[in-house]
Amino acid sequence: MSDHAELLYNMSSPPRTVIKYAGLSGLENIDQLGGPGVAGAGGAHKSIFGSFVAFRLPREMRKWSAAPILEYLGMEVGADAEMTLISLIEHRAMELPLPDGCVVKPCDENHPSPWPDILAALSIITKSSVNVWLRGKNPSLSKIRKHRSISLLLPPAFASLAKEVSQ
Repeated sequence: MSDHAELLYNMSSPPRTVIKYAGLSGLENIDQLGGPGVAGAGGAHKSIFGSFVAFRLPREMRKWSAAPILEYLGMEVGADAEMTLISLIEHRAMELPLPDGCVVKPCDENHPSPWPDILAALSIITKSSVNVWLRGKNPSLSKIRKHRSISLLLPPAFASLAKEVSQ
């Protein structure tokens, strides 16, 4: 029988160590990266570096499966509607001018929606976990039933692209 207790103490950080990153906090008010770094409704999030953007689905879509969603989009529904929809979601996710990963936040009515199309919302919602959206994540269509809207925190350089699109 081997005792692995010795290995538990061989860690790079002692237990109960809190590690914080504040490397970008000094850039909060610099205008060089595509606009002010601090964003949010009325400057309410003083420590947030970036801007929130929202992605919303129609309320009734939460109950739909792949076939009705394809019909809504004006697409032909074939034998494998789910694979067709996943393919469309993957394609739209690659088109969106977003970083490969973003922080997810519950949607606020004040968050702008520069990409209001349904496929953009599907791309964000189905490729998100509770905390993060990842472009490379496999879409999970079951997320549509749980979430109708999601907001992403975009870094300032990407937030300026979102502002251009929405104007």
